[in-house]
Amino acid sequence: MEASGKIFSAQDIADVLCMPQILADLIEACLGGSDAQLLADIILQDAALSAKIILAASKTSSKPLDPLEPVSSAIQQLGIPMITGIALRSARQVVRHNFTPKELSFQYGLWFSSQISGLVARCLAPSVNYPHIEEAQLSGLLLNLGIHALFIREGSNYVDLDVNPWSSAIQCHLEEANYKINHLEIADKLIEQWQLDSFLADAVRFLHADIVQIEQSGVLLKISRLVQQFCQDSQRLTVETEALAERLFDFSKSEIDYLFDWASGLYPTFGTFLDNSEKLQEEMAAALDRLTELSFMLADQEAARTRLGGGKDLKELVGIARNLYLENSSASEAIFFLLDQKNLQLMGISTAGQPRLIGELKISLEAEVSLVSATLRSGVPDDSFQPKQPLTVTDHLLLRLCKGCGMSCQPLHFEGRGLGVVVLGVDSVVGLDRLQSLQMKMFSQVLGAAIVKVSVEAQEHFNDGSNLLRRVSHEVSNPLTIIGNYAGVLNHLLVDNESQKLTESIKNEVQRIDDIVNYYLNQQEIPEFPEHSIDLHQLVRDIADTLNDVEFKPRKIIPKFDLQSTLDKVVTNPVLVKQILINLLKNAAEAVDEGGLIQIVTRDGYSADRGRHVEIIVQDNGSGIASELQEKLFKPVVSSKGAGHAGVGLSIVKGMVDDLGGWISYHSSAESGTSFHLQLPCGDDRPVDSRSIRAK
Repeated sequence: MEASGKIFSAQDIADVLCMPQILADLIEACLGGSDAQLLADIILQDAALSAKIILAASKTSSKPLDPLEPVSSAIQQLGIPMITGIALRSARQVVRHNFTPKELSFQYGLWFSSQISGLVARCLAPSVNYPHIEEAQLSGLLLNLGIHALFIREGSNYVDLDVNPWSSAIQCHLEEANYKINHLEIADKLIEQWQLDSFLADAVRFLHADIVQIEQSGVLLKISRLVQQFCQDSQRLTVETEALAERLFDFSKSEIDYLFDWASGLYPTFGTFLDNSEKLQEEMAAALDRLTELSFMLADQEAARTRLGGGKDLKELVGIARNLYLENSSASEAIFFLLDQKNLQLMGISTAGQPRLIGELKISLEAEVSLVSATLRSGVPDDSFQPKQPLTVTDHLLLRLCKGCGMSCQPLHFEGRGLGVVVLGVDSVVGLDRLQSLQMKMFSQVLGAAIVKVSVEAQEHFNDGSNLLRRVSHEVSNPLTIIGNYAGVLNHLLVDNESQKLTESIKNEVQRIDDIVNYYLNQQEIPEFPEHSIDLHQLVRDIADTLNDVEFKPRKIIPKFDLQSTLDKVVTNPVLVKQILINLLKNAAEAVDEGGLIQIVTRDGYSADRGRHVEIIVQDNGSGIASELQEKLFKPVVSSKGAGHAGVGLSIVKGMVDDLGGWISYHSSAESGTSFHLQLPCGDDRPVDSRSIRAK
């Protein structure tokens, strides 16, 4: 029963299963605009989720993660949209996974063990004056990361090993006998990929090293060792745990008793019914229902963001926002006040269908303490039924304009900055609870972002071509977003793998069209593209992995790699390079017959006119490009794929290559197929401004 392959990579982290209850908490927090600390607290309850977040940030960010707070710094670098995306992909994995009762019991036991390991480490760190609480919590949380990876790869075969107690030396011996590797070695390999300046990987790898050596090691290794002993019997304090605590940290009996009481009081409640298969199935079903509901809410969020994106100025934006609030709540009216920072006042914004009097209202933040201004200052919703202070004349004017018996004031924020207040008419105190729902909080977050976007754009000047393109972008994005959202919802509801692949393909293609439109839109603004030092080989392999299920496997294609081992990192824009390679590889996959050959080659080079450069070659053994198409291959609306393709891909590729200061060429024949050669400049050899050079 030897494991299929002993190489564990980033893909294994992508495949491990997160606890659905934790994923639901994270998605809900993202929808509600929670701060980074709350997001970190949620993520640090799940080993698989923590690993996915850290890995994503370490791969995509040019800045190294803070080794002492890797989850918190990953949240800052990734941002809410990427974190939400990771949570959604993880939710899809759990929804699709068919657990047997025995596997479900195993998985919940693993989630429980990982959580309490992290909790014990979190409590232990301040008890031994170790200041880096998050690093310590991760050291405990990740002790079982390799078990997660082995379980998802081996399934019931691994469960049958009967590996309890978790992370024990006995378990490691069983794994080595069956798989030629143990879970601590696997976790070490996975954590090492994050390139943290920390002993985190060592704290896991050397968990069962000789105790004398552990005593001479760093505090993090001692914490992990005591946590592992603590969790061997998490329901009672054993003599062995007391002895190890005294040996490693000189704990007295009262100190270890206090630590046990503190940590055990934080245990998650589902640990009380781990032996109840029926109860676990109920918990899983309830969590999956909640994830499905949140997925629909995310679709609503994207639809709201798209609609608000159509607002060309603040007044038009407010009109769209008013409709959203009225459509999705029982509010009788929605009146918006936006902050005038210069004059320190809130200004009423009237829109179509509202009295002009709203536009005449101005609420001073210095002279008047109204319900509206107090809401902006506190950042907490308030209402006229039980106000925290007497109502002002302005408040009474608003009550009349709100068409209801009362009003609720909801603050509008963006990244902690107050932007304004929306005043909602309410018929009775019963309606207040509905206005505090997650959906209303989500609308406020999306509206805040839209207000900032419109305000920034109002200060910029675009030519007529840019304005037209923005209109086209909006008109195209609206139906595309709706299509993508419904495809995502269908994906959750379908059980057939082939159907799910189809909906996933729809979502991917919708995103691809949106990327193309946004690329041309950004062209008009001539942005400064960020540059990062990137590992091309890792980028190439990640892209191939991304395309594998949708493009390669259905055509029985196994891409081959010929990557130069001494290739240096390249300072360039990873987003553009990724989009270029996705286009070239998708074109190559569509050009070959079933079981065809696609080869990816990298090498460095030098030429007198171009200087030092690296070259990426994408080669296929298809039938080649027709001669009549070759001369205009990089022009828009040219395709060799048939009537069903728009052919914009290669013109997009050429524009992106130009923006990178690079070059692209191709060779094609019916006998040998087609190869595209992408050359990217190295370091200082790159032109200072490729656009200005071409313009001359």
